[in-house]
This record gives sequence, C-alpha cells and structure tokens, in this order.
Amino acid sequence: MDLLLIGLNHKTASVEVREKLYYTLDEITNVLPEIVKLFLKEGVLLSTCNRTELYGVVKDESVRCEDIINFLISGKQAEGVVKHSHFYIMRSYDAVRHLLEVASGIDSMLIGDVQILGQVKDAYEVAVKCGVVGTLLHEVFHTAFRTGKRAKTETSISEGAVSVSYAAVELAEKIFADISKKKGLLIGAGETAELTAKHLVSRGIGELYIANRTIERAEKLASEFNSKVVKLDEIQDKLVEVDIVISSVAVNDYILNFSQVKSAMAKRGNKPILIIDIGVPRNVEPKVKEIENVFLEDIDSLEAIAKANYERRLSEIPKVQRIIDEELRNLIKWYDAHQVAPTIKLLRERFEEIRRAEVEKYRNKFSPEDFQKVDALTRSIVNKLLHTPTVSIRESSNGKPESERIKFIQFVRELFGLEQK
Repeated sequence: MDLLLIGLNHKTASVEVREKLYYTLDEITNVLPEIVKLFLKEGVLLSTCNRTELYGVVKDESVRCEDIINFLISGKQAEGVVKHSHFYIMRSYDAVRHLLEVASGIDSMLIGDVQILGQVKDAYEVAVKCGVVGTLLHEVFHTAFRTGKRAKTETSISEGAVSVSYAAVELAEKIFADISKKKGLLIGAGETAELTAKHLVSRGIGELYIANRTIERAEKLASEFNSKVVKLDEIQDKLVEVDIVISSVAVNDYILNFSQVKSAMAKRGNKPILIIDIGVPRNVEPKVKEIENVFLEDIDSLEAIAKANYERRLSEIPKVQRIIDEELRNLIKWYDAHQVAPTIKLLRERFEEIRRAEVEKYRNKFSPEDFQKVDALTRSIVNKLLHTPTVSIRESSNGKPESERIKFIQFVRELFGLEQK
C-alpha cells in the first residue's frame, strides 16, 4: 500500500512547537492542493491543537519525505522552532493503524477524546472539497470513521469525566437529573472556569451566571457562552436562586463562608444546592458541608472521580485495539481485492482484444453460422488459457507478505503489457 504519513503530535513536540505548525481548515483549503500537486497523488491534512499529520499517496519514488517536511515548516514560517526531529514517518498499514488509533481516541492526549473523530471528518471533507481524495484515501478514512464510531458505541473508552472541570459537570448531572431546568453560577473566569462553562453549556444548563473580580474578563466569557455577569458582591443574593455553584478562583480568604450559605438556604426554603469548590486554596469554608441540603465537593473528590474514570478508560484500550485489528483486516482484504480484481480484468480484456482482432481478420472466410462457431470456440480457448493464471493471481493475495503480493501483481502487469486505464 503506497500510503505515507508524515506528522508530529503531543508525544513528539511541545505545545510551543505544535502551535507553530497548526493549520486552520481555511489554511488547509489553500495549502493542501499545492502539497498534492508537488508531492502526492492524493492527500488529507489533519491539524488540531495536539497534532498535524499529512496522509498521502506519493507520486513516485523520487518524492522525499524531507522535502514534504520542509514544505510544511516553511508554509507556516516555523523554521528554527519546528525541526525534522519532531516528525514521525509511517508507511502502509502502520500509517493506517495510526489513523485508526487517532480516530478511536486512544492516541489522544486525553484518552477517549470525543472531539477527534469529528476533527478527522472535517479534515477529510476539506480534502474532498479540494478534489484531492482518491480511491485509497476514501476507503482508508471511511474505515477510520467506522472504527471511531464502533469504539464509542461498543466500548466505554469515552465514558466518564477525566478532567476536573468535566467531573464537576458530571457530578451535577448525577445530583440533578435534568440540568436544563437548573441555574448555574461560575465564580472565576480563568481557564478552569472557561472549560467548566463549556461543559455546562454543552450539557444544556438552563441558565448560567459568571462572577469574577475582573468584570471585563467575566463579560468576555459570558458573551462567549450566552451567559449573564454577576458582581462578586452579588454572589450571596444569587445563592438564593441558583442550583449549581462552581468556584475556581485564587484567593486568600473564603469566597463563600458558613453564614452566607446558611442565610441563603433559609431564603431558598432549604431547596438543595450543589457547591463545587475547585479552587486552591479552597474557596468555600468546609463547614458549609454541615448545612442541610447543601452538597459540597472539593477538588480532591473531583480528582478522585477523574482518576477512576481515566483508569477505566485505560482498561478499555484492548477492546478498542480488537476493533482496530478487525477493521484493519477488512481494509487489507479490500486493498488486495482492489489490486487483484483490476489486474484480472485488464488481463481478460487484453486477451479478448487480441482474440477478437484475429477472428475479425477471417470473418469473410466463413459463413455467418460458421463464424459464430469460430467466435465461440476461440472465446472458450481463451477462457481455458486464462483459468490457471487467473486462479494464481487471486491466490497471490493469500498468506503472502504485502511486498510479495505487490511485486507479483506488478510482474503480471509487466509480463502481459497491461496498463491501468
């Protein structure tokens, strides 16, 4: 299989390196046709925050991987930062297996990543729109889509929160069956708060408020997630109406203390409230947990949940690998058939072309009835002559290494002067 993979990812390059070689979908639309024109017959360029990988079928043996790598680096003006040592090169079924591992989420920085399959599909669709996807990459990437879908539906590789922010939202869903009818309050507007807001919104939180010392930062985050801003001195009043509070700010004193929460609970008629403290130092006075109908969790409990879920995902990797093995075997069968069937077809067409041309020379020597008999007789002879080589070609794909199968097919094509049309 003439498939080539050139790439770098979170295992071979730091974020400072990866961001230098990151291509947006619009950039890929512009650069991919040029890459294919220079080096490949067909190609797909996948670029995310954790990887940039080029999958392609090389034009000929003169194409050098070093030249492709140089082109990728220069295209982003990343000389001096991105080096050849950051890249890995894979070929044939090793490249396919890598893609299947990527699509199924087991090669991600976050095992079981649910976003990567969509990113792989986006990269493929851009390549299709550019007109640079041929038969091989079409089949390879659809195998990847099928593998990713099976990994998600047939295993638990993507189940359970493995980050603190996601664990906080998962915990909220366990306590409140339907968070679409609940209101949430985020205290803080940093990276953790942003991730938490993203998860809450994706899970359909009914209404979301954001409080932060820097009001501009809160407003920016609120606009991104269609939320409302609350001033820090308004937090106690908001406790009366919200159901979920997640705090993640760096403070020396408690943002919420026992008396504040006790007072708010009295005003809300002791309706249950979940308070999640993921700040370090802690943002909520631990004594708050003693108040009736207040569920208080801190970062330690969330990290324990995330760790348990992560270990559960790791245990699912062998199941995903079995799916990958199965899909890879199916692709190998397809590829073998794709190589063998056209060769047999060309061989038969070649012999039939010769037979017909020779028979036509003597058409006038026979009556119409006799000519039909000669035509049928010669066709039968050709079919019998082709039976043994046809069987041999088909059997060439059974039990032999790929390199031997390819050489045999090439030998047959050269021997009989066959050309793929």
